[in-house]
Amino acid sequence: MFQGTIPQPLRQIVHEHARAWPTDQPVYVGCSGNMTIERTLADLTRPVHSNDVNPYSCALGWYLSGQRVPFTLKEDSREALGWLEPSLDHGAGTLATLMLGTRFLEFVGRDTPYHRRMVQAYRDQWDRMHAATVAKLHALTLRTSSFYAGDVRTYLDAVPDDAPFASFPPFWAAGYKQMFKGIEQHFDWPEPEFTELDEAGKSEIIQRMTDRPHWLLGLHYRDPDLEPYRVGYVQLSPRAVPIEVYARPGAARWAGPRQKTEPIKMPKIGADEEVEGPLTLHPLSAAQFAGLRSMCLDRRIAPGMPHLAVGVAAAGRLIGAFGYLPPKFDPDCAYLMSDFPIGWSKYKRLSKLIVMAATSSEAQALLQRSLSKRLTSWATTAFTDNPTSGKYGRGIPGIKLRSRKPCEVSDHTWQLDYGGPLGSWTLAEALEMWEAKHAQHTKAVTR
Repeated sequence: MFQGTIPQPLRQIVHEHARAWPTDQPVYVGCSGNMTIERTLADLTRPVHSNDVNPYSCALGWYLSGQRVPFTLKEDSREALGWLEPSLDHGAGTLATLMLGTRFLEFVGRDTPYHRRMVQAYRDQWDRMHAATVAKLHALTLRTSSFYAGDVRTYLDAVPDDAPFASFPPFWAAGYKQMFKGIEQHFDWPEPEFTELDEAGKSEIIQRMTDRPHWLLGLHYRDPDLEPYRVGYVQLSPRAVPIEVYARPGAARWAGPRQKTEPIKMPKIGADEEVEGPLTLHPLSAAQFAGLRSMCLDRRIAPGMPHLAVGVAAAGRLIGAFGYLPPKFDPDCAYLMSDFPIGWSKYKRLSKLIVMAATSSEAQALLQRSLSKRLTSWATTAFTDNPTSGKYGRGIPGIKLRSRKPCEVSDHTWQLDYGGPLGSWTLAEALEMWEAKHAQHTKAVTR
């Protein structure tokens, strides 16, 4: 029901620290967001004061503090959204409308069949969905003592110097603006005055927070100036944004990602062993694939979860694996999420054999069976410092470089998008081609 909830381990850290704060003083929260901190402190029976500036948080804050929720439809939006008017009661009805609106308001006015269908679907089901959301709001027991709609720095001016203060400033202000763009586009409301919270603004808040005896702060980066107060680290998954927690005083708690792994009960190719036929494919569980991937790939490569994970064996010995994701844009094109060889073999180009196995007719059959649909092509992305990929760029028939652009998501120079047809050869033909072109390229074996 709420947008952008902080993760459960972080809520536990907040609750543990707040229990140690003076019970005779109210708690002040800056940049409340979706009131997660307030909900975490609800059972501590002490006054809580909140603050934020975005429309969603202000509506939530006004409602929880017993104030009117003063949102009305803009005049130029009444034609498209007039059917929302009966739901706007400046209370739970208005808040429920805004909550549901975050899911579909961005579609309003976009003249495509998809966007028109989405808006119509919400309109057709509106009475039921709105009533259910209002019922959830009425069932909330959380109430705050006050809510201040305005700049957190102005809010800090009114906070007593000895009062506990907690804040999780927004990591990316642009993301919040986009999330609530539909509300601002279609609703009039008393927007508070504030200055955009940039890095300098966050630094000012930190300086003013750390002078008080009890405080808690969450950041998406590690601040060396706050190192003596570092008490927590939360990252739910390897790809999730890590959150650093700083506080005075408090116990230290770390919650890092855990990945389930399982062994593969099949011998792996040895450092000096030959690749011999036949090639075979063996579906793997997610845990087996994760374990093999962690063993063979650079630790800086974040794990992922493929829809179909497959091990590649030669004469009964595992030589590598690959994983596919379902089509995203082209319905006939599967995405090759990961492919890698057993790294300690003597072959320099064993990775090419894994790619050829992953695009074989046998792999195509496995993929089509798992997705219950016809697939004719595949695509993948390589991140490299070279203008072409050594693995995909040459030596495998049918692979084409579809795009090359500067890399923005990793520390490499180029992002290369490759692709090709599925099922152009069998596993036996793939092994024959690889033996003819690539098997002679070997590494020195270290004993």
